[in-house]
Amino acid sequence: FLVTFSVLIFSTYYLNSELNFNYYYFVLLIFVGSMFSLNFSNSIFTMLLSWDLLGISSFFLVLFYNNWDSCSGAMNTALTNRLGDYFMFVFFGLSVFSGYYFLSFSMFSSYMSLLLLLTAFTKSAQFPFSSWLPKAMSAPTPVSSLVHSSTLVTAGLILLMNFNNLVLQKNFISFVLIIGLFTMFFSSLASLVEEDLKKVVALSTLSQMGFSMVTLGLGLSFISFIHLVSHALFKSCLFMQVGYIIHCSFGQQDGRNYSNNGNLPNFIQLQMLVTLFCLCGL
Repeated sequence: FLVTFSVLIFSTYYLNSELNFNYYYFVLLIFVGSMFSLNFSNSIFTMLLSWDLLGISSFFLVLFYNNWDSCSGAMNTALTNRLGDYFMFVFFGLSVFSGYYFLSFSMFSSYMSLLLLLTAFTKSAQFPFSSWLPKAMSAPTPVSSLVHSSTLVTAGLILLMNFNNLVLQKNFISFVLIIGLFTMFFSSLASLVEEDLKKVVALSTLSQMGFSMVTLGLGLSFISFIHLVSHALFKSCLFMQVGYIIHCSFGQQDGRNYSNNGNLPNFIQLQMLVTLFCLCGL
């Protein structure tokens, strides 16, 4: 609620000159409603409906600027997440066929646990489904702040936390740990050579999601949740600060073109320092 409220206020500053501003607000509110529904769902059917609404609304949000870059990013996001939706559909169908419901997953087989993990990996952009997160940065910065740092990418982790007993009962903990470590490693390497400022922050998000996945793979689901909440608050704050810099630079996103003469306002510099320290765990 706090992040959403902040992003909605920031959107009025960032996108007030856009003609289809009301359309943006409408799709964003649909996205937020489906995310809340996913968090509070008590059945697989509502979870499946919310999961699908997340994918559809995020597709239209990435497509907001209506250019070729947005189209490429939106299609990459939609198709990768649709792959995860297929895993979810199979999981849903097998669950209904077996006569199980949300709170009674006591005797699941390994392949259903694997389906659940693959579903979570696609939505949380874990390897090998990570390409859609940097591509989705063609969306407006408020969308990146809300959707691609604090809500959509956390949906897979929230799903694994809901089915924590199911995953921990099977021999998939080491699998989750290795995937999380590999995601952290290669996203950190990619961010060293990235030139787009927003994509650098997106790759940082990818690394933090990998860190949460590692914590979950160690069996520390509560600590993973705490890290998820703190990352959502401070990474969305960082995205809004980067959005302010881009807005004041007339849409310039290439980090090599920013001068280092200290022409940023002092309160923005102070906010970025505090945010980066919090993300570093200091």
